Amino acid sequence: MSEKSIVLIGAGSTVFTPGLMTDLASTRTFDGWTVHLVDLNGEAAETMARVGRRIAVERGAELEFVPHTDRREALPGARFVTTTIAVGAAAGWRADVEVPAKYGIAQTVGDSVGPGGVLRALRHMPELVAIGNDVADLAPDAQLINYSNPLTANVRAITAETGLKAVGLCHGTMHTLSKLTADLGYRPGELKAVFAGLNHLCWLLDLRHDTEDAYPLLRKFVAERAGGIDAPSTSEEGVHLPVSADLMRTFGRYPAPGDRHVAEFFGGYLRAADGSPVDEANLPWGLQGGRDATMRYIGQKDDLWENLHAQADGKAPLPRTDNQEAERLVAIAEAIVTGKDHVELAVNLPNEGKIPNLPSTAVVEVPAVVGAAGIIGLGVGALPDGIAAVLAARAQQQEITVRAALTGDRSLALQALVLDPLVGGLTVASGILDDAIKAHGPLLDRFAANEVAA
Repeated sequence: MSEKSIVLIGAGSTVFTPGLMTDLASTRTFDGWTVHLVDLNGEAAETMARVGRRIAVERGAELEFVPHTDRREALPGARFVTTTIAVGAAAGWRADVEVPAKYGIAQTVGDSVGPGGVLRALRHMPELVAIGNDVADLAPDAQLINYSNPLTANVRAITAETGLKAVGLCHGTMHTLSKLTADLGYRPGELKAVFAGLNHLCWLLDLRHDTEDAYPLLRKFVAERAGGIDAPSTSEEGVHLPVSADLMRTFGRYPAPGDRHVAEFFGGYLRAADGSPVDEANLPWGLQGGRDATMRYIGQKDDLWENLHAQADGKAPLPRTDNQEAERLVAIAEAIVTGKDHVELAVNLPNEGKIPNLPSTAVVEVPAVVGAAGIIGLGVGALPDGIAAVLAARAQQQEITVRAALTGDRSLALQALVLDPLVGGLTVASGILDDAIKAHGPLLDRFAANEVAA
């Protein structure tokens, strides 16, 4: 197989895959390349290939789209491998939200941190490491780019176990910067930012318009517009967000990417003022809109597939082209192939001193230079002590989660849950884990109480 090959594992991703195929077809850099679409659901892979062929014809691109159910058939000689898998699919994500809710734990997303993030990690990591081992065997020089959440923990598992060149991508910081730029009255691209941290809790360290510090203006707008615990429900980002404003007042820097993500890293925002559980239909701090958006997204998968089938058959217009995730992957691949360097706002990769007051082994989200040498993360210096304390504790919890996922050790899985600020002790953690085992079946049954730890 030619190295002019891109392999997408988890090609049934209803939003990402059409965006990726559209963006690949929109540049002549990848003319003559083959895109291998891998999914356990053969019908999903074939449908995506048909959509891709239609996109290529419309865009005048010389791209071949080949469906597969066996990734080892697709991998030999690949230049880029992308993982967008969802172990347990939409039903699994729903269970990750609904099972902890039985114990009074509200989550706004439940795919990165919180008990839902831990449960998702326990399912995803073994499969992602198995994929990584196949890549190491059949395409050892490939650049692996993971999108599956929990992004930080998953990339840590892949890099720790396989030795591959692997990074994680998320468009969250880009979206935050775009919204803040608009709110502060600037045109797109006029503000330059430096973000650093962990995925879904990444902190704005510097914000400039040319050489002028724009942070004072950001603080002014946040002070004027942000609410508090009684803020109205919202799912839109911007300077009005109350949790982000509260965190900036506490730690001195503005967090990304939006309240629905950053709130889950802390114990208090998803509870009432007295610390008691809250009604999941009336969350404080304006967070209800974020949770509702998550549940809508989980529920709309069937509708998205219906539209994709129509697109494959030529009965519906082709998908829109505004998927930031896909744009970034194509820009990175293009920079590596052409050798034309460019700077990425945020890439998730092993720390190795880029943030010196976080564990060296942690996967961090930092700026990166991309070009012929690959993806090179940039050092940003030490973070403020309070921020580093929050992130270091989370990185250590995720390290335990990685070990639990890869060994099947129930005691480590319980530790990972107990260490989450949303979980109120071992009794709650045990109940969540046992109910999750019932909900997810074979995907988690190695953690059952009667299992002997590996």
